[in-house]
Amino acid sequence: MSALLLAVPLLPLIASLVVWSLPQGVAQHYPRLPPILVIGATGAALGALLLLHGTRTTVRAVWFKSGGRVLQAGLELGGLSWSMAVLVAAVALAVLVYGAGYMRGEPLRARFFAELGLFVGAMLALVLASSFVLLFAAWELVGVASWLLIGFHHREPGSASAAAKAFLMTRIGDVGFLLGWLLVLDATGTTDIARFLELASAGALPPAFATLLALLFFSAAVGKSAQLPLSLWLPDAMVAPTPVSALLHSATMVAAGVYLMLRLYPLLAATADARAVIFWLGLLSAATGALLATAQTDLKRLLAWSTISQLGEMLLAVGLGAPYAAALHLVAHGLFKSTLFMCAGSIDKHAGTRDLRELGGIWRVLPVTAACFAVGALALAGIEPLFTETSHDAILGAAWRTGPAQGLAVLALLLLAGMYIGRAAALLLWGPTRAGEGNTGAVGRTMRLGMLGTAFGAALITPLLKGMGPLLPFSPVASSSLAVHLGALGAGAGGLLLGAASAWRRGAAPVLGTAVLRLQSPLVGLVSAACALVWNMAAAAETLERWLDGVVRHLVAAAYTISGSGRRGLAGIESALDASAGGLARTARSLADGTEQAESSAFAAAADALAGLLQAGGGRMRAVQTGKLYLYTLGLFAWTMVVLVAAALLYLK
Repeated sequence: MSALLLAVPLLPLIASLVVWSLPQGVAQHYPRLPPILVIGATGAALGALLLLHGTRTTVRAVWFKSGGRVLQAGLELGGLSWSMAVLVAAVALAVLVYGAGYMRGEPLRARFFAELGLFVGAMLALVLASSFVLLFAAWELVGVASWLLIGFHHREPGSASAAAKAFLMTRIGDVGFLLGWLLVLDATGTTDIARFLELASAGALPPAFATLLALLFFSAAVGKSAQLPLSLWLPDAMVAPTPVSALLHSATMVAAGVYLMLRLYPLLAATADARAVIFWLGLLSAATGALLATAQTDLKRLLAWSTISQLGEMLLAVGLGAPYAAALHLVAHGLFKSTLFMCAGSIDKHAGTRDLRELGGIWRVLPVTAACFAVGALALAGIEPLFTETSHDAILGAAWRTGPAQGLAVLALLLLAGMYIGRAAALLLWGPTRAGEGNTGAVGRTMRLGMLGTAFGAALITPLLKGMGPLLPFSPVASSSLAVHLGALGAGAGGLLLGAASAWRRGAAPVLGTAVLRLQSPLVGLVSAACALVWNMAAAAETLERWLDGVVRHLVAAAYTISGSGRRGLAGIESALDASAGGLARTARSLADGTEQAESSAFAAAADALAGLLQAGGGRMRAVQTGKLYLYTLGLFAWTMVVLVAAALLYLK
């Protein structure tokens, strides 16, 4: 069983390495080989997970020991990690099959699948990690892979900047993650997640310390899950190829932040203050994302803001103390959102645009895509084909039990979700075929197969969630009352009708008017300020380096001057003393000779050593000036982390 567990993340990583090492001629002569290798490895990883169902398997190894502190690395399979890993592997498999058709004819197809394999392997390692060391390493590797994938078409306008923005903004949150697990290591002497959560559950952590840790880890979730104020990178990342959006921005990368909160929920359960922060920030992000989604005309950007809103809804549930409901919605969202993204890519392939103002009548020209989009839209609005309970019901029930205000807030979110997806569905599926016949052969069988796979899961989401429920380490919520179920169903259906009515009456105009677009201005300003800060920091670092380099050069010159003049000055004094003391005894002469020897061997050697040290220091400091922004940013973050860790340790002790 241990070998099977190790194979889960290793298979996609090995496939990625093999594809990356293929000679260019081989990859071009056999264009199907790269997708076959990565798809096969991902399918094998999914098969290994299914064989591991119901088992609790652990693989651990001690990486480093020092001063009673133990750094471990390993994998652990539990109910939550198994469910999330199966979701990641299943959605990845469907998206990879879809991508094989979507990227047909792409000259860099092999590199694309190598990067996707790297991402899938890193994401599976993140989900299954048993220690903070491996979790953080996989977390960062996911960030690197996402940067590569978002900037895949880096020569196209906006692609490179979108990748850099995503990388930098998620790194801001990662500073909190690094500080958090370093503090865990300092306080507990271990990086084992299970051991740490046992201590948190037993109340062994001081309340203030538990709150600090929870907020540090939550900052990482804010960056990865694109929550306020680090949200704007996700809509801009829609320049990436659609398979990237369908995988990274539905069930994997952006879901990692919510998964981290679920994994560390015993820590959150010990601090009500942190849960309150998570609730309010989740609610604010969910509302902002939903409102902005109602005004988008680009289909993928609409789905991106929808993702921000849905992830905020999950964090809202975590803040309410309902991790079970958040976990159910995490799985449901991964299935229906990946379906919607793949449908958006198919429409773009066919029509050459994803502008809602130029689309319509998709049902007549792309019936499979239209059916899959309808299934995904209904699931997003909280309407299941059999009209049974959904994950939306669980979140609404938890909110209503907390208080009427929280319940009404979730109802408003469900209404907004129905409005923006109802408007998009009405514009896309019905009406005149405004984009013409398009490229009818662009959506091939493999693309349809990928869409159908996740759409089938979204249509049967309720039975899947009921089967997953007993595996989760959280207490299941009581079945929602009829009033809660009807409320969720009514809000979703009402939103769909309002959105569709707006589309039929006003076309692609925003459902709630253009005023909601003003919500985006503060976010744009914040991102611009952050980017300006980074650039100014880089310029400041360059100026400081030049100033320090000049200081060091002057010190080196002064040291050489002192070294030479010191020898001459002491020698002159010694000669004068010899002339004036010519009649002294031989012992005095010997003492003077000893003084001269000490001067020449000790003082001169010390001065030469100082000069050499300063000269070497100047050379090393000049090496810092590389002209590369990411090194300046890394240095800034490293210095910030050192200062914050030192301050936290001094404060806690």
